Amino acid sequence: MDGLVIKVGWEYFLGIMLGLLGVAWYSNGRFSKLEASMEWVKFILKELKITGENKDTKAFTVRSPKSLTPKGKDLLEKSGIRKYIEENKDALLELCEKKKEANPYEAQQYIFKLFDSFSFGLPSDNELKNFSYEEGISLDIIRRVGAIHFRDLCLDSFGMEKEDIDRHDPTKNE
Repeated sequence: MDGLVIKVGWEYFLGIMLGLLGVAWYSNGRFSKLEASMEWVKFILKELKITGENKDTKAFTVRSPKSLTPKGKDLLEKSGIRKYIEENKDALLELCEKKKEANPYEAQQYIFKLFDSFSFGLPSDNELKNFSYEEGISLDIIRRVGAIHFRDLCLDSFGMEKEDIDRHDPTKNE
């Protein structure tokens, strides 16, 4: 045995992270680097939330690289997000142009973050929200379904392979 493996559920992980944030806030500046950029914490919490919601929805695979399931492909079509992506493909690809020289993992992470907060504009944004409400599926799941679809389009246009995502993922052991 090479080391100690500790498995922690997402609820406990969230508690630990919030505790660390409380200590950082309380120490008032001693963890200035942590206080300066909390984006990584927001992203981790968002990923945990989406992963948890996807256990019920099963819109995309759990394993990496993420792929849409038949349910995810159905959501992609019925929600209208695929239509939006296709109609705005050039503008969306332009937003990702700076990741053209990056690796597939970095491009994927950028696209996931982009879609987490992207404004689809009216009426598309309202249509997505209404679909989400009517179907009882979180908007985060629908956005992730769109992000996975767009990631595939983006990687293809950059000449990258989806299967290479894990090769560059720092959280995966090689």
